[in-house]
Parts: sequence; C-alpha cells; structure tokens
Amino acid sequence: MLERDIQERFVGFINGAVDIPQPDTNPLRIYKELVHYRFDEVLRNAMPDFCEILGEKRLDLLIFEFIQSKPKTPYIWQVPTLFMHFLIESSKVDDIRYAADLMWFESVEVELLMGQYHKPAQNLFDWNSSFKPSSSMRMKLLNYPVNQGCFDFVESHPLIMYYSFQEYSVFYQEITPFMFRFLSYLEYMMPKEALMSICADFDINEEDEVKELLQGALENFSQLNIIEKSSKNDRLN
Repeated sequence: MLERDIQERFVGFINGAVDIPQPDTNPLRIYKELVHYRFDEVLRNAMPDFCEILGEKRLDLLIFEFIQSKPKTPYIWQVPTLFMHFLIESSKVDDIRYAADLMWFESVEVELLMGQYHKPAQNLFDWNSSFKPSSSMRMKLLNYPVNQGCFDFVESHPLIMYYSFQEYSVFYQEITPFMFRFLSYLEYMMPKEALMSICADFDINEEDEVKELLQGALENFSQLNIIEKSSKNDRLN
C-alpha cells in the first residue's frame, strides 16, 4: 500500500496535481519538464499544422491540462490520438471549427505508420468473395478538406488514409460519398449485398451498371490493400 501511495504521489508531481516542494532545487521539476517537453515534441512532429494554429502558449497550456488528465498508454506514438480525443471530449478547441478533421488527418498518419501488419496477399477483387476494409486503412467523412490545406466548410468530403506496403509510407485518397458508403457496408456485408444496399439507398435500379462502374476502383483498392479478402468469421469478429 505504501509503495502504491508513493507511485500515485509521484504521478501527481508529474501531472501537476500535487505541488513539487522546493521546485527551484527539486530534481522532480526537471523530470516534469522533460515529460512535458517530450509530449510537446511528439505532438509537434505528428500534428505540425494543428500545433502551429494553436500557437505556442495555447499548445503549452493544453499539453499541461492533457498531462493532468493522466493519459494511459505504453506507446509514445499513441499520444497524438489520445491528445485529439482529450481535446474533443473536453471541448477545448470548439472555437476551431475544423479542429477534429485536421487532428484526425494528421494523427492517423502516425497511427498507420506504427501499425503492426502481416504483409497482405495480393487478391484481385471479385464480387463472389468476401472483402472488407483492411486494418491498414482508415476512412472518415470530413466536413473540411484539410488534406488540401482548405478550412472552408463543405457538406461532405470523404477521405481514405492507407499504408502502402510498397512505399512504406502513408497516402490519402479522396473518394465519393457513394464509394464511402459502399466501403462502410463492406464492414459487415458481402460485396453483392453492399451493392444491393447502396443501390437501394440511392434509388438505383441498374445494379449491373453500378457494378461495372465500381469494378475498376475496387480492383485498385484491393491492389493497394485498402480492402482485403476476408472470411465470414473475420466479418463476424
């Protein structure tokens, strides 16, 4: 119990919940500053545009409040995502209307780069097999085209972010709202079921024509591992 109390008190010193005695000479102050500096460094590298928009003083204050919230992760690269969730959930940046979109766009790159993946098998897309969005991609329906450096509101701006196993890097691709919804259906439907559902959504009767229009893009997505072949058990899980 005593050891746990000491650990909790130490954490309190670091996150600012407990004042450090004799701060001018106490080595805990240096450790606290190092933790703050490390978070600052990681966030500036992961979200350079967003951090620049915040400005140094506001960023410094938000990092301090973030550390006080006691974020828990064994991996430093997860800090940008945790910081994003903290700011959104606590409404710290509601005055920046495009904040959520910009933070997602910048932080997801680190998340994808640091992901652990098995090198995918090259499976050409076909409508009779089960395909789903891969674990090495993320997609989001944005309201601000932040990938273009534009912060003006738009009704819908669907974006895919994916890890390239050929380039060992992360790329983005803009897609249509139609394709976004189709890929969303693939999370829990077979391709033919997704086709029927999206045609019903848009009141389209010519399924074969839609199928032909989607074919080329889906073949390209399977080659880029944006979608991957899966089993029915994978889909249920």
